[in-house]
Amino acid sequence: MVDPTMSKSEKDDILRVIGRSWGSVLVFGIATLVLGVLVVLRPVATIYGFAILLGIWLFVSGLFRLVMAIADEHDSGATRVLIALLGLLSVIVGVFFLRHTYETLSSLAFLIGLFWIVGGIIEFFSAYIHPRSPGRGIRIGMGLLGFAAGVVTLVVPGITLVTLATIMGIWLIIYGVLQIATSLALRSLAASPR
Repeated sequence: MVDPTMSKSEKDDILRVIGRSWGSVLVFGIATLVLGVLVVLRPVATIYGFAILLGIWLFVSGLFRLVMAIADEHDSGATRVLIALLGLLSVIVGVFFLRHTYETLSSLAFLIGLFWIVGGIIEFFSAYIHPRSPGRGIRIGMGLLGFAAGVVTLVVPGITLVTLATIMGIWLIIYGVLQIATSLALRSLAASPR
């Protein structure tokens, strides 16, 4: 939370500091978008590779969220804890994917569905409780999208791995585009003279 006793120039300085992280968010969004496109174009050939790449992505994404939870002094303690929990879950699922790739393929639908539901809920509520946070609408949309994808994945467990890979690829494309949009919003914070 921003201290109400801060001057306008202090608040503007804080927004510019937050805005400077736009580059890392952009790189993450582009990498996610590219991974999604690859998975959608070649789902049959990439199922095994998909599990490995997804494990790496989940691991890196989790580390990124953990660092954000520790470094972000502007969100409330509860929000930082939720982001850290999502990061920890992402790291654990990522490590599981990398260590047990063949076993993961058989339980992929359950793990992805669970991750999407939990991640979607956390993303939604962390954005919802901060009505003036930059990119709030995008984060709420990402949370709802993740939750819906998780429910569909758990409700229809007979879904094939190819279909699941295609759904995951589409989700990664949308998530990557939303991350790129978030990075551009952050960039405008850094560049805007106030």
